[in-house]
Amino acid sequence: MAATATLSASASARRSSLMRYFRHPGFLIGVILLTLLLIVAVAAPWIAPMSPLETDLANTLAPPSAAHLLGTDQFGRDVLSRLIWGTRISLQVAVAVMALSLSLGMVIGAVAGFFGGWVERVTVSIIDILLAFPGFLLALALVAARGSSLESVIIAVALAFTPRVAAVMRAVVLTIKPRTYVEASRAIGMGTMRLLFLHVVPNSLPPVIVVATVSAATAILAEAGLSFLGLGVQPPAPTWGNVIADGQSFLASNPLISLSAGICIAVMVVALNLLGDGLRDTLDPQMRRSSGRVL
Repeated sequence: MAATATLSASASARRSSLMRYFRHPGFLIGVILLTLLLIVAVAAPWIAPMSPLETDLANTLAPPSAAHLLGTDQFGRDVLSRLIWGTRISLQVAVAVMALSLSLGMVIGAVAGFFGGWVERVTVSIIDILLAFPGFLLALALVAARGSSLESVIIAVALAFTPRVAAVMRAVVLTIKPRTYVEASRAIGMGTMRLLFLHVVPNSLPPVIVVATVSAATAILAEAGLSFLGLGVQPPAPTWGNVIADGQSFLASNPLISLSAGICIAVMVVALNLLGDGLRDTLDPQMRRSSGRVL
């Protein structure tokens, strides 16, 4: 009976936690938008009207029509198809950057905050130096040094935003390290690494995940900016940044090319920011209390 009651209480707590997330309007909107974008990315080969690389020089800069809902670019390529396929690259960049920056930042910040001493001083100095540079400029320098490709963009943007995650992780670890359960685990002889990764790191995850989610939104803008400048994913690959670059010379005569790509970027960035805000408000009890509402 006791075991059944424990399992029932655990299941009830999980349901309550899940409902708290979905009662947050920002989180719910962010999840819906990202789900729709994910469906578009996965189903791109089936829902795109035509190949994003197919050219038709006899039908360049065509206005919207039944055959081309968003018109064509200067090479006669279907703009809608390029936007649909570009969703794949943007989501790939967002997920990869979030995973890399979260993994590296967690390890660096946790080690610096937990061990302290010269390890912390050296790490904090490096983090402060990197944070002194705008993330986009740091990514721009890294891509210019490594070469233009999707892999280079992912690595460069992830490294550029890792210091943010590391700084937050270190700050959270410093607040968790002196807590009673950590000292009790140390007193009973638990090893340092086991203590770090069993107790400290898991309890530091919520705020770090929020930062990583917001960094993913910034990574979308960074990838689009790098592609627009010609230092990101190289043409004719269909990325939103490349579509904006393709339409910049025709803003007066055919603004829909760049405008449609800009709207796609805005939707994805807003969705990730709403998701991050929702996670912040629901994971942080102080935010829930200060908001004056029960989530």
